[in-house]
Amino acid sequence: MSRRPALRPVAVAAVVLAVVAAAPAAAVGTGAAAADGPVESGVLGVSMTGPGAATVDGGVFYVWADEPVTFEVTVGDYLGVSDTYYADYRVTVADERDASLHPTRDDSMAATAVTLHELERRTVNVTVDAGSLERGSHTLYASMYDDEPGSSPRLDDESFEVRVITEGGDLDGDGYANGEELRGDTDFRDPDTDGDGLPDGFEVHEFGSDPTDRDTDGDGVPDDQEVREDTDYTLPDSDGDGLDDPTELAGDSSPTDPDADLDGLTDPVERELGTDPTDRDTDGDGLSDFDEVERYGTDPTDADSDGDGLDDGMEVERYGTDPTDADSDGDGIEDGEEVLRGTDPTAPTDEDDQNAAGIDGGAADEHAADTGGGAADEHAADTGGGAATGDASAALTRETLEGAGLLAWLVSPQTVYALVSTL
Repeated sequence: MSRRPALRPVAVAAVVLAVVAAAPAAAVGTGAAAADGPVESGVLGVSMTGPGAATVDGGVFYVWADEPVTFEVTVGDYLGVSDTYYADYRVTVADERDASLHPTRDDSMAATAVTLHELERRTVNVTVDAGSLERGSHTLYASMYDDEPGSSPRLDDESFEVRVITEGGDLDGDGYANGEELRGDTDFRDPDTDGDGLPDGFEVHEFGSDPTDRDTDGDGVPDDQEVREDTDYTLPDSDGDGLDDPTELAGDSSPTDPDADLDGLTDPVERELGTDPTDRDTDGDGLSDFDEVERYGTDPTDADSDGDGLDDGMEVERYGTDPTDADSDGDGIEDGEEVLRGTDPTAPTDEDDQNAAGIDGGAADEHAADTGGGAADEHAADTGGGAATGDASAALTRETLEGAGLLAWLVSPQTVYALVSTL
């Protein structure tokens, strides 16, 4: 090891302090140099910079292919017994660990010379040209040699791992290029950075979701589930109906259609009404929920809104009665009872006519018995031979009249008697 005398020893001491205090920081590296305390000797750390420096991940230097990369090697002076204060060294980066260095047989990828004063520590740049490293993984060595004529022994070295990749390549196979991943926030070694089940490339190029957030819209539904459900992973309420996606998915309504059952009522309205947003006729009465609410004013959750025994749909579509009024014609008899009796639930007079016919028909029969019976007998006695025929005809006529009480009510007693006598 050769050392050169210092011309101004006092000034050198000041320079030593200045250099140690202002030692440059590593750009991206693995070494642990540049700390306060006793100065160490040899190769103290390696970092990298320049166009070819992609990143350092897991202790591995990732380098872009076909780009130059500069390795920053921090070295410290070896303190020896000497009357001089300076020493010359040579720092190299190579893919082999050479025990010695000969200037005429240097097979390193790159090398640089450095002069250190006693106890000095410094970071030097060793630039590897583009194309010097093939794609793939390599173990490289940063070595420190005594810089003397002829063969120089290796004083110290440090190994580090390098992987050469391309910007347009896809190391993790997620459909997202290495360069894009490193310029963004995704992990170029992990195909699914946020762990949501969707590859980063698909999230970026196909879905438009955030590959670093497993729930892009923050609605509580992971992006992968939103893809399966066909909801919008960028909107908490995909269909804009006022119900967020998790609520609709949990309640079996459609998060992609504001009216899941297409009955004319939006899902939030149906929830307020208590109807089923997936069934257009919740109570099964034959009327859609929309018609019950908007047209008829009936209860869409009760098949018989007025409790008259007739379903709302039957009242509207078959009988023409009011499904909100148990007695549509106001005659005192509920619609369901009128249907059972065979009367018209929309006409208030049919029951009165029936009652009147029953009462007056009985009166006509009684009158006929009081006034016609004796006369008929007397007439039969007077006529003699035609009595049997007359009696049979009169009996038939009476039966007809008794069965038709309305006719007996409309015709006077005298007319009835005359008709019976003639027959």
